[in-house]
Amino acid sequence: MDEPDFSNYEKRRAEQHEELCRAAATLFCISDRICHLRVCRRYRICVGPMLPSPHQAWAVRAQREIGLSGKACAELPLCIANQEPWAFDIYKKFMNVLQQVRLDSPKMDLILACAENAAMRRLPKKRS
Repeated sequence: MDEPDFSNYEKRRAEQHEELCRAAATLFCISDRICHLRVCRRYRICVGPMLPSPHQAWAVRAQREIGLSGKACAELPLCIANQEPWAFDIYKKFMNVLQQVRLDSPKMDLILACAENAAMRRLPKKRS
């Protein structure tokens, strides 16, 4: 029996995961100065690289158990990929809220909405 082809599903899932991760990073990491990438702070939106993260081990394992490769959800933005567990827990709460927003308003561009929200908040001034 042929195995089902999940490549299109995984591509779509990876795109959704990246959009959700970047939206949450835009709200949490940039405004709260967790992200140290100059380009992200300049654009006030998460544009940094996505890296595999140990925080996503459970999600990768869950996808592998249902026959997927696990690559769709293995990566997080650089600023959160290797953060302490307490910071990732806060980030995860942002992701959960944004996921609910996506379900309630599927046509909304999450990244754009988060960028507009972040633009309304001022970055704290650096103390020398």
